[in-house]
Amino acid sequence: MLIYNVFGRHLAVKKTSGGWQVFRADLAERKFSRLYDIIIPDEMTEDEIPGWLGDIFHEAASERHPDVRRVE
Repeated sequence: MLIYNVFGRHLAVKKTSGGWQVFRADLAERKFSRLYDIIIPDEMTEDEIPGWLGDIFHEAASERHPDVRRVE
């Protein structure tokens, strides 16, 4: 599972045989809740995911959280 800090919010992304799945990530308790309203195209590569998440959530950018970074 790939875990990203998306402008201060932790999201996890997992590749499955059915495509990419996105989860809200609670890193303190290692709990993940599936998010069905965030779609990542099947043909997208792992390296393209931070840019995609940045495009979707760019309104959440702040001085404190200016970017999307992989944390795990």
